[in-house]
Amino acid sequence: MMIGIMLGSYRVLEKLGEGGMGEVYKALDTRLDRTVAIKVLPAQVSADPERRARFEREAKTIAGLNHPHICTLYDVGEHEGSTFLVMEHLTGETLAERLEKGPLPLEQAVGIATEIADALAAAHRQGVIHRDLKPGNVMLTKAGAKLLDFGLAKLMGQGERAAAANPASTPTESTPLTGEGMIVGTLQYMAPEQMEGKPTDARTDLFAFGAILYEMLTGRRAFEGASPASVITAVMSSKPPPIASLQPMTPPVVDWLVTRCLTKDPRERWDSAHDLTSELRWIAEREVGGPAKPAQVPAKRRLFWAWAATTLSLLLVVAGLAIALWWRSAPLRTEPPLLARLSLTLAPVAPLTLTDQPSLALSADGKRLVYVAEVDGIRRLYMRDLDRFDASPLPGTEGAWGPFLSPDGQLVGFFADRKLKKVSVAGGAPVTLCGASTPRGGTWGPDNVILFTPAPGAGLWRISGDGGTPRPVTSPNRAANELTHRWPVFLPAGKGVLFTVRTQSNTSFDDAQVAVLSLESGKWRVVLTGGSNARYLPPGYLVYAQAGSLLAVPFDLTRLAVTGPPAPVLADVATEEATGAAHFALSETGTLVYVSGGPRLSLRRLMWVDRRNGSRPVTEDRRAFATPRFSPDGRRLVMAVQEANDNIWVYDGRLVRRTFAGGSNVAPIWTPDGSQITFSSNRGGVYTLFSMPADGSGSATQLLPNDRIRFPGSWSADGRTLAFVELDPTGGSHIWIMHPGRGSKPDPLLQGPFDERDPEFSPDGHWLAYTSNESGQAEVYVRPFGTKGERFQVSTDGGSEPHWSRRGQELLYRQGNRIMAVAIKAGPQFEVSTPTKVLEGSYGEDLMAGMRNWDLAPDGERFVVVAPGETSPPRELHVVLGWTEEVNRRVPGGQAPK
Repeated sequence: MMIGIMLGSYRVLEKLGEGGMGEVYKALDTRLDRTVAIKVLPAQVSADPERRARFEREAKTIAGLNHPHICTLYDVGEHEGSTFLVMEHLTGETLAERLEKGPLPLEQAVGIATEIADALAAAHRQGVIHRDLKPGNVMLTKAGAKLLDFGLAKLMGQGERAAAANPASTPTESTPLTGEGMIVGTLQYMAPEQMEGKPTDARTDLFAFGAILYEMLTGRRAFEGASPASVITAVMSSKPPPIASLQPMTPPVVDWLVTRCLTKDPRERWDSAHDLTSELRWIAEREVGGPAKPAQVPAKRRLFWAWAATTLSLLLVVAGLAIALWWRSAPLRTEPPLLARLSLTLAPVAPLTLTDQPSLALSADGKRLVYVAEVDGIRRLYMRDLDRFDASPLPGTEGAWGPFLSPDGQLVGFFADRKLKKVSVAGGAPVTLCGASTPRGGTWGPDNVILFTPAPGAGLWRISGDGGTPRPVTSPNRAANELTHRWPVFLPAGKGVLFTVRTQSNTSFDDAQVAVLSLESGKWRVVLTGGSNARYLPPGYLVYAQAGSLLAVPFDLTRLAVTGPPAPVLADVATEEATGAAHFALSETGTLVYVSGGPRLSLRRLMWVDRRNGSRPVTEDRRAFATPRFSPDGRRLVMAVQEANDNIWVYDGRLVRRTFAGGSNVAPIWTPDGSQITFSSNRGGVYTLFSMPADGSGSATQLLPNDRIRFPGSWSADGRTLAFVELDPTGGSHIWIMHPGRGSKPDPLLQGPFDERDPEFSPDGHWLAYTSNESGQAEVYVRPFGTKGERFQVSTDGGSEPHWSRRGQELLYRQGNRIMAVAIKAGPQFEVSTPTKVLEGSYGEDLMAGMRNWDLAPDGERFVVVAPGETSPPRELHVVLGWTEEVNRRVPGGQAPK
């Protein structure tokens, strides 16, 4: 570490990270009193006089690149035999970090791409080629995009060699390829000529540019593979899927521009970055937004549009004559339904709250809206008639999400307290129908039948609207790697049920399948691929979500079959990347209500919080953090990061990913010695238990088969017993234990008629704290472990998520938005004090696994908590009346409304 060291007139302040060519530090320029970034180059570079002299000469050339979108190189120096660079200090995030959150909106992607292309054009005019252009070398700042490490990949290399010559020796996909003896560039962004060791020029940078723009627009790399060899094969011989197949609202000219960048032959690419910049500016003005400026349209394109305009004029004349002849012979027709767009402003007392389930429902006649709102930290259902200004809460719906209406619009089904419930719109107490621990959608059909998905890995279940015993209807086919059946929606007259199927091969819900279940035969089949959360729109369309847009496809209700190709019908609809839910509702009368916002992934913060409610961030990263847990020595944190595929990460001053095997990996806990991480994964089917080395030195081992949904709870202090939660097929939860070292089968510990969860052993191993709803609401209990004895209720007015302090003298738990604590005296008599409030704040419950999003440090004073992202709830809903007419115009082969 070099903190505090003076490098000439530069005082090193802190380490920023590892750069592609060495370590990067933040420093103070004491002469000019400005903050700079310093990169210290590897010793092998500095020790070679010839290479150092060449580097210094070429660095002067790079320093001459004065451009607003290139990171400025200020100085080159030497300290104790090591060469260092002094550069402009930038604040923001790299494009690579931004892309971890998903694709960029079209306008933003084109804007950033234009800045990158303009910077490349400036560099190429000076004879400088980057040759390591990648998202990690683009910094997004308030002033726009900035290119980093410009030209150093070329300047520092000692020649090039063919990557394809020895694929086994190439580095992994995340390794910078700029060191001595390595190919120059990063595999996924390298042009074919680089891999073959052929001469490179400015067009090499344009290939990398095309790969970056493709990734910005789709959220996926243009060339991927499971190994370096397969990536090389993809770059050399394959073409990425068209952007429009992944992002249907993308203008064709953008797809064409990227395709030309990614051609294998450099002669077929753009001639220069200057031409590319001009084309991007034209696209920004003509296709994305802003008034067109004819003077800036390239000559070839002006000629094309002149020809197109002439052709179009002739076609319009012919079409006009045809329409006139048809109009004379056609009978009089009624006017189509009125198409009207409006926004409903939501009162501040009842703002809409978006969860990982659809947050709004519309009655069949399109007159009544039910939505989820959070007021004073409590989530409830609100009802609003579309012809009124006010919304009223539905009593008894605290903690609700995922509403759906009965066919007559008089009853609302919803989920709360790990149950499926119903309530009348006229008022009255809600009625519990059955258990549903972590539901994924419900629908109410004719004959008073409700279909719902009680848990993430479950199929569809059926229950009467009057209650009773739920029964399975579908089950994911594990042999076909199906992970979930979710988001059921009844078709009109109960002719069938739409639902979403996701398999292990789907990288996200944008690749999922929409299936139709026939209630007559009980059989189901997939009718379309490439989206989720489908609804039916009369007289004959399926509308479904994909990448923040809605698509529609013609659908024959009699044959339960798709009859034509899909077409995009609405952009910028709020969708949940982690669950595939989409926040829109349709009525049988053609009314659409939706929330704008595009793809959503809840970005949260990890915070230190003390008992005086003082707080500071653990890391500046904002991600979909969940379930952080301290290591036994208190020096590390393990957590899940919820993404399209959730993964386990460890934080020890920096975030390091630990799972890579695919599937969703959640709910990590440490073994008592801190050497292993136990977690739940659905990589083999349903969620079950796995264990892996905490340092990432080995692969994960599966502890139990994929026959039931299981989540880890707690290890006993001696490391011999693991308590875990197992979900039954209806979503009820129970506590089991296993002894992995003995090789024995798991045994039920608490498997009664109630839901039990959140098991945690006391530090001495004599007691087990857990949550149960046996009193009618969730409460925290403690019972002896290993001996018989009385169990004790700890919480007094509701509670969950119990957690022992490290010495076992205090038991903490959640009660709403508060963390409560009781003092424990466990002698001959088990005694607890009156609960007291320790913390208060929105430390969001992990809706997927129902586990705590906070943990207490071994010192007993600090907490780590997951704080919600700094986003304001939507203040308005968008309403479209007569939307069917617009869908009919947009969808080829659609059926005109009657």
